[in-house]
Amino acid sequence: MSLHRTPLTLSSRPAARFTTAPTVLIAPTARIAPTARIAPTARIAPTALITARIAPLRRAHCPSLSSRRTSDRRLPLAVRPTPVPVPLPHHAAAMTSVANSDIALDAGLDHTDTMTLQNYTFPKERLKKVLSNDKKQPLVLVSCGSFSPPTNLHLRMFEEATDYCQFETDFEVVGGFFSPVGDAYKKAGLASAHHRISMTRIAVNDSSTWIGVDPWEPLHKEYMPTVKVLDHFDHELNEVLGGIETSTGEKKKIHVALLAGADLIQTMSTPGLWAREDLSRILGVYGAFILERSGTDIDDALVSLQQWKDNIRVIPQLIQNDVSSTKIRLFRKRGKSIRYYIPDKVVDYIYEHGLYASDDEKSKAADKGKKTASDSAAGSSAVTSS
Repeated sequence: MSLHRTPLTLSSRPAARFTTAPTVLIAPTARIAPTARIAPTARIAPTALITARIAPLRRAHCPSLSSRRTSDRRLPLAVRPTPVPVPLPHHAAAMTSVANSDIALDAGLDHTDTMTLQNYTFPKERLKKVLSNDKKQPLVLVSCGSFSPPTNLHLRMFEEATDYCQFETDFEVVGGFFSPVGDAYKKAGLASAHHRISMTRIAVNDSSTWIGVDPWEPLHKEYMPTVKVLDHFDHELNEVLGGIETSTGEKKKIHVALLAGADLIQTMSTPGLWAREDLSRILGVYGAFILERSGTDIDDALVSLQQWKDNIRVIPQLIQNDVSSTKIRLFRKRGKSIRYYIPDKVVDYIYEHGLYASDDEKSKAADKGKKTASDSAAGSSAVTSS
């Protein structure tokens, strides 16, 4: 029995490959005949072949980083496929079409300190020239406010409203305007109209090709109610310009609407703040696009404005952003950074002109002014004595 077990121990190896003396001695033994049963070990060979065939397939489908040739990683960038650019949304493509290639990015950037109502011209340069879809109702959005200073959220309102109009309404946005309030508004923290016109122009020229700034309202010495501002836009767009051209060459009337945040609609619902006849014209004739704002309960505000509910369109703010001009002024007063809350070039303008400065900054600026005046006087006196 011990001789019979010996080949069983060796059967785990390919028996045919052993040519050593022990193998020769065992072969004549009669009891070794049952080792013929060990022959089925040949069945292992196909398994090995199958494994050998599968292994390359696995490597082909799942190559490891170490198995890649070094030359593959040294291919020039030009050989790699270039991703196909994603098409612009309908409204974005329309705003940057060849038909609008004559849009001037610095439209209306005259010296604001020399502007008057006498030399005023309506800033039409950024308006769309031809309606993209004749079945749509052309729309111009007007945002009235202090913009002291203008923030990124003010700019985002126009983009959010344009998206909303494209997907949820039959309107086609053909233009948008900031209309800064005049100095007669007398609001706390309000920079001069000159600075606010400049800042809003800088903001749009640095980021948009279709949003403009109309200085008509702030050029007035008296306070201009919102309804008169909307009437002004309606007059310029439809009576002076005659509307917008369609694909057939005909002119189509442009609808004007107010664009605002939820805080404005909340004031409209407060008794006594707005004249009823003004509200009737603003919401009844023009309508409003209202951007939701965190911390403002817009539902309560809309309850008292139910009679104009069909003309009030609430735009959901999918990404919450509660930056405000008030917070920017507060940050400045406390000496904190305001960068990335408002356009970079507006930040530079604010620092350059010392707007909304902290008391410490104002004190340093005053001391610097006194020193400059003193040095100037000393220089003048030296010249005189000589």
